[in-house]
Amino acid sequence: MNKSVIYPKEWLAIHPYTSLQPSDSYFVQLANVLYAACRISGLPDFFRRKMALYVAAYLEDVISGLGLWQSFTAEHERLYGKRLPFYTLSSDYLNDEVNEEDIRFLIWNTWQKAPFPHEYLHPMDSRITDQARCFYEILAKAYEEAPSNDWLEHCMDGFNSEKDRERKLDWLFGHSYLTEPSMLPYIEKVTPSDRFIIPVGPLALFLREILETLTDSNAWKEVPGLYPQEPELSDELLQKNAEMHKLFVAGTQGKERVYLSNYDELHRFLTEVLQWPDDENHTLPQMKLYRNFVLMVDSRKGILLAKDICEYIADPDNRLYDSRKAQKEAFRLLTEETLCPPDLLTYCIRNGYLPDASFPDGSGRELVQANADFVARHALLYYYRGD
Repeated sequence: MNKSVIYPKEWLAIHPYTSLQPSDSYFVQLANVLYAACRISGLPDFFRRKMALYVAAYLEDVISGLGLWQSFTAEHERLYGKRLPFYTLSSDYLNDEVNEEDIRFLIWNTWQKAPFPHEYLHPMDSRITDQARCFYEILAKAYEEAPSNDWLEHCMDGFNSEKDRERKLDWLFGHSYLTEPSMLPYIEKVTPSDRFIIPVGPLALFLREILETLTDSNAWKEVPGLYPQEPELSDELLQKNAEMHKLFVAGTQGKERVYLSNYDELHRFLTEVLQWPDDENHTLPQMKLYRNFVLMVDSRKGILLAKDICEYIADPDNRLYDSRKAQKEAFRLLTEETLCPPDLLTYCIRNGYLPDASFPDGSGRELVQANADFVARHALLYYYRGD
């Protein structure tokens, strides 16, 4: 066994308890073996340690019946009809055992979410493939001998105190091996109530959604704020939005989207079609700085506005679409916060209107197209699923 570099306190930090369990010493040693076998270049030491911890925790999850990995793959299959994004599963893949494809995803997820400057990581990067193969050889052997952590099997079925409840919620939200990567840059700023409205993890799920995949227990439904009520729009606002929708579609021959090539067109649409007052409080003079605009209307939500992205959207109604520019820039809509409003991005993905989106190096267009919604969830989190 290699000299210890990863210590028990680091292992406890990604668990929902504070006292070492009988099996923990084994997994700390395993994490050290994985750390010693981590040869990825370009990854700071802190994240090599994290990667080793997460992969060890994945094995612990699989053999201990925690169900976190199974809940992720089952939900991914429900959403997209396949167990994992990006990777084609081999004939040897077994849902309830350790798999090399799972490890590839864990490495990619940890690395892609690492909050230090780096390009978007291609899931087929050879460094991921080679490292996953190495880790799998270690885990395949450990799978036959590793002890089960009995504490974990039913730990999310409920809680025995408010302190226990909060510790479990904190862990599931931002410290488990699947959710911590997405929350590392933000966790210190998150308030207890924020946990209930910020989606986390690879699939950008809300805490209540993750819990529902882990347990059938009703205990969590009693937690104040965990199941927030949908905000109700006032009758006045609903009526105003309905009227705006009526004017919008009347001016676009029934279309709920319009693509405008410059500010003059935007100004004209606002004042002539939507009948807004022609003054600076209504005509958005700050938009003069931008090239083009998309307006989208919903009869309940009202109007959204996006700027400088028309070239990337292959909507047949969009005369401003430019395939050449889209090949270089369309991927940004899936990964850059606030660039494209969630409702518009969802519309584009569902209708296949981002056909040119590929990884930043220009490769993998088909892979991006097959996983576009996942890429957006994974990258944007609240900016894709938040209201």
